This record gives sequence, structure tokens and C-alpha cells, in this order.
Amino acid sequence: MKNIIRTFIFFTILSTANISNCFSQVLSTDEFQKKYSETSNAQLLDVRTAGEFGGGHLTKALNIDYRSPDFVQKINTLDKTKPVFVYCLSGGRSKAAAEVLKQNGFSSVYELQGGYLKWTANNLPVEGSKENTNAKGYSKTEIETILKENDVVVLDFFASWCGPCIKMMPTVDKLTQELTGKVKFVKVDADASKAVIENYKVEEIPTFIIFKNGKQVKRSTGYLEEKALQKMITNQL
Repeated sequence: MKNIIRTFIFFTILSTANISNCFSQVLSTDEFQKKYSETSNAQLLDVRTAGEFGGGHLTKALNIDYRSPDFVQKINTLDKTKPVFVYCLSGGRSKAAAEVLKQNGFSSVYELQGGYLKWTANNLPVEGSKENTNAKGYSKTEIETILKENDVVVLDFFASWCGPCIKMMPTVDKLTQELTGKVKFVKVDADASKAVIENYKVEEIPTFIIFKNGKQVKRSTGYLEEKALQKMITNQL
């Protein structure tokens, strides 16, 4: 019995030691770019969805969706002795992914503060970008004015390269017509309205945020069927 207890204590200490040896750091865009360029054996990991990745990503990044059920299985195919540089859209998923990486024994993990949005806002290099340069952008002040002037507002955060967003556009257009005079719909292009994305802490798209009398009352992320989106909105009327 004593030998079993000693063995258990030994492996507990060993496991704790391995986790404590893992290094993690959040870096600004400039720091992230500098550190990555100086690290010859770096692994660059994009943990957004395949759709987001397809709309543009950091050069030579590997895409493993953090929300996919086989995320752990896939990251364990990477070299745990080499540093991993991880990012997402704005920082939320990459933070969670960094924790999983550390728990799975990766020696060094670096997170991009502010994610892909902050990176592109600083005009740093990307590849595969399908950004719509003609898209209408909103400022935080413009959105705040809209919220003050309307009782119920739906902010629809989308991008021209986002598959689920494109698929939902007919539904949003239909509901916009049906609820005219009751609900104000605002399509917020993620590429053209980065300050608004950051202000409302939108971490992935599509995201719908409903405001009533200027206050946020509901938020939903990801693709929604027409009935689900309609119910979510009409429940606030």
C-alpha cells in the first residue's frame, strides 16, 4: 500500500513539474512578429475555423480549429519541443488554446494579443486574404448613435469571406424586411470595422448581438437557422 502511495505521489510531482516547465507569453503584434521571425524552428498555429482561415491568415500558418472535437488529437501531431505561436480572430480562442497546449506538454507557447484583427489593423503581412476593400465600415460613435436612436438593434457581424455569414444573408435580409419599424438591423463588416469588433469583444463570426434600449440583451455566435434567429430577435420585442 505504501509503495502505491509513493508511486502516486511521484507521478503527481512529475506531472506538475512538466506543466510548470511549459512557458507561455502574450505578445503584442510587433513583439509577436519579431519573436516569430527570430525563431528558426517556430510553429505558427491559427485556431480559427476553416472558413475564417480561408479568408486570410498569417503567412505559413497551420490551421487547427480550436472548437473542433479532435483539436487535442491534432495538436499532438506537432513537435512539443518547438515553440508554438498561436492566434485567432481577436484573442479569446488563442488564450484557451494556449492553455490546452501547455496542458499537453508544449514547451513554449506565444499568443498574439488582439489576434488576426490587430495584426491586419497594423498592416502586417498575410496571405490568402479576400478582404472587401469597398465594404462600409462603422465607427464606435456611429454604432452608439444607432443604439440610442432605436429601441431594438441587431448587430450582424460578418465578412465577405465567411461561408456561414454568406449562407445567412438571405435570412437576415428577409427578417430585415419583415421587422421593418420594429427592429434596426446593422451589418457590421469585420474587415472594415475593426474598432467596433474590438469594442464589442467579437471573437468569431458570424456573431449576432441584440440591444434593447441601448443595452445588450442577447448574443449568439455561429450559424443559425431562420427560425432560431427569428425567435431570438422577436423574444426581445
